[in-house]
Amino acid sequence: MFNKKLLTYVYLKFSKLYVFLFGRKQMQFINDIIFSLSLDAKGYKHYAHFFNSGEKSFIKLIKNEIDLSIDIGANIGDYTKLLLLETESKVISFEPLKGAFEELKKIHLQFKDRSEIHNIALGAETKKQNIFYEHEKSEKASLVSNLEEISLIGDKNKNKTLIDVKKLDDFESYFSKQKIDLIKIDTEGFEYEVLKGATKILDQHKPKFIQIEFGWHHLIKNQSLYNISKLIYFSDVFKILPYGKKLIQVDPSRPENNIYHLSNYVFIRKDISNHYK
Repeated sequence: MFNKKLLTYVYLKFSKLYVFLFGRKQMQFINDIIFSLSLDAKGYKHYAHFFNSGEKSFIKLIKNEIDLSIDIGANIGDYTKLLLLETESKVISFEPLKGAFEELKKIHLQFKDRSEIHNIALGAETKKQNIFYEHEKSEKASLVSNLEEISLIGDKNKNKTLIDVKKLDDFESYFSKQKIDLIKIDTEGFEYEVLKGATKILDQHKPKFIQIEFGWHHLIKNQSLYNISKLIYFSDVFKILPYGKKLIQVDPSRPENNIYHLSNYVFIRKDISNHYK
């Protein structure tokens, strides 16, 4: 076992040397490269790399623990299909965009006995609301109206259409006969609203796993991982890493765990979280 005092001493000495050598303007490009590579290795910036996001390893890790899963923001069905292929879980998927839903429907037809799909969005209120998108299958489609403030999106989400938004709590009686084990939420900045509209479901079911994408959208909405964790009070927070079968527990109140690059976190119910530490 490593001696913590010795490691701390070595770190402080190395830190002083590093800052002395690289704490200058002309050396910042090196710091930027190292910082960017570190973010990659810690599971940030995974956009457009579904199978490098660590999600496949995570699903394999919990495959024997889930019988009923909900995929909120299913898009064309990549995550839904992964669940159906890798587990025996029933999967209920929600996707509001018509084009993406048609692709999701193809997956549903392959797994009719374990798949159910809904062409609606979920949020904090039951109402009609505009969704903004680049094209009908866009994975960056969002109910957040000011995503043009994000440099990586800009004016791409220039199309909009009025859709039905419901609360997950509207399905409370539907889920009364079976416990929900996994909820995955990838709604491009609308995750907090989805959770706000699911307070009854969360209190009643206390799902074993709730996976959430966290990133740039939350920055412009002044939301933090800490805010989100308060809604999932019965769980510990873990980071999904790009590779490997292990998760890493994080403290959502610490600033280094509130980096606004796309990343996946999983909230694991406290009574079983020790198994994943």
